[in-house]
Amino acid sequence: MSRLPKAGSKSGSKSGSKSGSKPTSSLKLFVVMAALGAVSFGVPFLAQAKKGKKAPASTADCKTDKDCVAVPDDCCPCSQGGKQHAIPKKDKDSYEKDRKKRCADAACTESMSTDPSCSQKPFCAAGICELTDDTSAPPADSAPSNL
Repeated sequence: MSRLPKAGSKSGSKSGSKSGSKPTSSLKLFVVMAALGAVSFGVPFLAQAKKGKKAPASTADCKTDKDCVAVPDDCCPCSQGGKQHAIPKKDKDSYEKDRKKRCADAACTESMSTDPSCSQKPFCAAGICELTDDTSAPPADSAPSNL
């Protein structure tokens, strides 16, 4: 019985304090590393968010529907099995030049596409060029006839 350490002896308290301090220092190290990691990963995201907010406010793609044009979405136009999307008219020449380089070796089908975008028309919506169906918006001068 004399070999077992007493509850208040130094050997019992040293082992208790060592095991008690290890989790505390490990926990502190973990918290510090997590904070550093969050800061290092968070800073680039904040910088990107600031850039994204400034760009739309400074420029708009269009002001009226006539500022937008429909262009092939990829290498093939609607007449050759492709689809289309809307871009600002001012960007059409550079877009077509880039598309011709990018699609020099593309092979398209000889059939008209059935993609819904091929029957849509370009329009300006809140400064962004988009496509819409011809029948989706009634003419401005039309009024309900059942009044």
